[in-house]
Amino acid sequence: MANEQQHEYWNGEAGARWAAEDETMATLLRPVAQDLLAHLQPEPGSYAVDIGCGGGSQSVLLAESIGAGGEVLGVDISAPMLEIARGRDLPANAAALSFLETDAATYAFDPGSVDLLFSRFGVMFFDDPVAAFSNMRYALKDDGRLGFCCWQAMKDNQWTLLPVQAALRHIAPPESPDPHAPGPFALADPQRLESILAASGFGDIVIAPHAVNMNFGSGGGLRETVAELMAVGPVSRLLVDQPAETIARVVDEGAQVMEPFYTDGKLKLAGAVWFVTANAA
Repeated sequence: MANEQQHEYWNGEAGARWAAEDETMATLLRPVAQDLLAHLQPEPGSYAVDIGCGGGSQSVLLAESIGAGGEVLGVDISAPMLEIARGRDLPANAAALSFLETDAATYAFDPGSVDLLFSRFGVMFFDDPVAAFSNMRYALKDDGRLGFCCWQAMKDNQWTLLPVQAALRHIAPPESPDPHAPGPFALADPQRLESILAASGFGDIVIAPHAVNMNFGSGGGLRETVAELMAVGPVSRLLVDQPAETIARVVDEGAQVMEPFYTDGKLKLAGAVWFVTANAA
């Protein structure tokens, strides 16, 4: 099975945890999704596929942007996340919205049927990204477009860098991972990303930097906010199977490190993404 480890991850304990935290992530990432949609300007009444749709909050925004007469299909490999997505309310005058549990890397899309392949942080998890993007490209109409966002390098994302640095003061670092392995930062290198898309048959590739403000906090105070961040960011993988006392030390460390960024009940940290567009060549 392609992406077997990702299937296991997103349908196991981690997938259930992400589903439980989905509303936190939806709120956190809504400004990014809104900015991406403003950047892409989807055609009214068109047919779009949301790749790696997760809990579907951005799928709803996409359906609103396309409007009545259009259609949005959200696809994801995670059953727990899709359960959240299917429970969402769809505003009036939005495009029709449905969800499908499948792997976009291998799913047999109807060739030449899709106007827009869209993704908000859902395309960084493919074992073979060229094969995956090639498969998705076949779904596009001749004048169809690809538009997605992905993270720039961790060093440029304060919201992940600071928690990871805090955690590694109390947890032994893991083996150095392959920077191109499936994960949040797999497409951070713009030259590699462009080469992947070109090898997949896309043309007119544009990779534009976009700065974002990541605002965390639901009014519970600094330490609770840091704990919420530790539960959903990349640092959460470092904390799996760690004893409660170690996690408490990591949260305390994070609260100390990030206190200067906590104002007005919010933890305000910088983020950096790529806005990527391409055409079916």
